[in-house]
Amino acid sequence: MSDISISLPEDLQVYVNEQITRAGYGSASEYFLKLVERDRQRGQAKETLDSLLLEGIDSLERQAGIEATDDWWEQERRHLTAKHQR
Repeated sequence: MSDISISLPEDLQVYVNEQITRAGYGSASEYFLKLVERDRQRGQAKETLDSLLLEGIDSLERQAGIEATDDWWEQERRHLTAKHQR
């Protein structure tokens, strides 16, 4: 593992120390590592969402999409709720 050194203004250092204490991190390194991991996960999730949105737009342009009515959304909600309860 490699090291990175950063300098923080005093107010951000106080904030980081508060977060370390509040969340139970063992060190600033552990806190920053978690932040970087979350940022990477968000980036990957955004790429997936962008891809799905483009796929949806493409399907509409090919007239292969479906209309998302209130009934459709309710059916989707029930399906996802049941899936997560298993």
